[in-house]
Amino acid sequence: MHLFLIGAGHVGLVTAVGLARLGHHLTVADIDKTRIANLVRGVPPVFEPGLEEAIGRCAGAGLLAFTTDLTPPPDCAISIVTVSTPSGPDGPLSTVNVERVVASLLERMTAMHTIVVRSTLPIDGPARLLALRDGRAQSPSIVTNPEFMREGSALADFDRPDRLIVGWLEERDRDAARAVLDLYVGIDSPTLVADARSVALIKLATNVFLAAKVAYANELARICDVVGADVDTVADGIGLDPRIGRSFLTAGPGYGGSCLPEQAIALSLITAARGIPTPLIEAVSRSNETHQRAIVTRLASLLEDGSPSVEKPGARGDGLRGRRIALLGLAFKANTDDVRESPALSLARHLRRAGATVVGTDPQAVAKARLADPELLTADTVREAVVNADAVLVATEWQAFAGLDWADLGGRMAGDLVYDTRDVVSPDQVRAAGLRYVSLGRA
Repeated sequence: MHLFLIGAGHVGLVTAVGLARLGHHLTVADIDKTRIANLVRGVPPVFEPGLEEAIGRCAGAGLLAFTTDLTPPPDCAISIVTVSTPSGPDGPLSTVNVERVVASLLERMTAMHTIVVRSTLPIDGPARLLALRDGRAQSPSIVTNPEFMREGSALADFDRPDRLIVGWLEERDRDAARAVLDLYVGIDSPTLVADARSVALIKLATNVFLAAKVAYANELARICDVVGADVDTVADGIGLDPRIGRSFLTAGPGYGGSCLPEQAIALSLITAARGIPTPLIEAVSRSNETHQRAIVTRLASLLEDGSPSVEKPGARGDGLRGRRIALLGLAFKANTDDVRESPALSLARHLRRAGATVVGTDPQAVAKARLADPELLTADTVREAVVNADAVLVATEWQAFAGLDWADLGGRMAGDLVYDTRDVVSPDQVRAAGLRYVSLGRA
């Protein structure tokens, strides 16, 4: 089937490649002329493992084409909308881009066409889409089809999803919603076809719940630091309960990216606006912020007294003033160059406010980090970042950091502290180099 897809970002490109590998032909459109020109040359605007190679193979097989023309080709019966829903005047998950694209498709296409909205919608998003179609007798069907792909493993998640969910706006869209599932023939996955309002909440509630699990694990890590327990052991034990599970209970510097932070805030704001008390949901974002501040406070304490103990209530709080910190990792997670709501960049800002100089590095995200935080000093390599550093703070779980030569790096540092918030660095290698190793929540 020939499909038209609008929005050549991370979700759009992974979706296009995934559907092409199922045998469909995709024409991918975007208003960004530079982005499309690069895609024609096989260069995607984001880093995702395997994506560039997959685009090249699919385009070479004639299954992918790119254009700036937002009008669906005549033989396309389905248009897929994957444009962004960024923060707007009303808060996160603005539907301005989605509504603009859907309104244009409603003007141009007939009732034989189906519009599939794959962009993440706020809980009032379906109602906004329905209002666009109000009064149009012979207009396309509109359905929603949220994605549940993780950055860094998105291609595998598309091929082996834990669920495929499609939502219908009103009764007339039910058949179209069921037909959309046929696009995924060849994928073995549980499916659900339901009303679009419920589907929108499924998407948001899933990510907020995952954010809550991450925040819970991070609070446990700080408890472990005080009592001398090991957060990985605690998480393993909790995860043995089938009602809970082990996933997303790995402690770190906080959650980030384009999904969990904005959706946690969005759901909290939307429910507050409607007078629905949601104290648990509201607490998730606060917990994440508190955790990142606590990491900075502990780093200050470690630099003040030179021991790996947790910060003391009476600490002076000036342990970071005038210090130079090498920040390893700038992307919000490994295997991506996405720095949106990155915990690493949040830590950098808190460190600077405490009087420290921060030099960050990352295998993929340095350029985007510079754009997101112009005040951040960056280095192209770890060896450059650690020069004269009083401490190294590991903030992203890149496997490249697991095999670092700490004997060499230690000789370049002014201090001796390595604070690993991701449990990716080898403690033995750090200590063998004569450096202090401290890990978040781990004995």
